[in-house]
Amino acid sequence: MSPDKGSGKKYAQHTKLTKGCRTVLDALEGVEDLSSAQDIYGRLRLDADDAPGLTTVYRSLESLVGLGLVQAVDLGDGERRYELVRPGEHHHHLVCDVCKKSVHLDQCLVENLEEAVRANYGFEIRSHVLEIFGVCRSCSKRPGKS
Repeated sequence: MSPDKGSGKKYAQHTKLTKGCRTVLDALEGVEDLSSAQDIYGRLRLDADDAPGLTTVYRSLESLVGLGLVQAVDLGDGERRYELVRPGEHHHHLVCDVCKKSVHLDQCLVENLEEAVRANYGFEIRSHVLEIFGVCRSCSKRPGKS
């Protein structure tokens, strides 16, 4: 489930955020794909000459992740990607090894596993991450697929 349009502005009004954080939230609004800090920085530079610097973008993203307004996703290539989420919400993704596109899973597939882990091991789970890597339908149909 993706956040409602305008959610970054809505959150910015209800939470004490720096100008950099508000700017990054605004940049993530309406973006359907996962975005790297470099992607966000590039978008901001196109929009305004006085856009925050790359360091500010990275720091703002980390603050927003800590607040639960943005989710960081590791696609296995060493560069984190980010997406806007509602507080308390998280997404899981399917990631194509060939074209690198990612798809949001519509549901959390780990909740039943969490219950079993709690029941069987008495382990209190704080959070989880699930990214599934493989080859998407489009790439698997291509001749000479990897």
